[in-house]
Amino acid sequence: MKTIIIALVALTLAFIPMAAAFGCTGDLFQIKNLLSTNDASFVQDLQTVLGSYRYTENYSAGTFDCMDTTMIAMRVLQDYGFYPSILGRIALKKWPGESHTWLAVPDGKGHFAFIETTAFASGVPCLGVVVSAEEGKDYASGNVFLNPMQTYLCFGYSEERFLKDLHKVEKIAPGQIVLNRDQPKENEWVYN
Repeated sequence: MKTIIIALVALTLAFIPMAAAFGCTGDLFQIKNLLSTNDASFVQDLQTVLGSYRYTENYSAGTFDCMDTTMIAMRVLQDYGFYPSILGRIALKKWPGESHTWLAVPDGKGHFAFIETTAFASGVPCLGVVVSAEEGKDYASGNVFLNPMQTYLCFGYSEERFLKDLHKVEKIAPGQIVLNRDQPKENEWVYN
């Protein structure tokens, strides 16, 4: 118990200066080395949903980019019972690197699927793609946006931008989307 308290205090002390530098204390939480899921059925369900929709706007940095697409994809995945979180790396002016956001979706077993929501920029008509376990290493650390809209507002983006962009998605798959987890299992009783 004492070890857990010490770890939480250390994590909090490390987090406060970083968040304060962004001006968003309490809206960002730094994580490192999340584990990639190896649940193929879970990944397939995510890809089914992601591939059943597309954005109706073309990618444009600063106008319709990863910050817009993570908000849209997060809402669609929530409609199917997933619990995605927005993660990101924020590069402040005069700091090395680039800012980027993506989704991390827990598989319920302590692992995560990482979703790149800007795949459509290269011509793939979808909401995003689950990155491979090897690529997942690049997505396994960053800042969790505890309140994405508030975090984006802290960085100077307007709420109107995101509200007007939320409808820039359409379903392209015909019929009902059926996921693996919705299918009866072989040894499972089904009552009609």
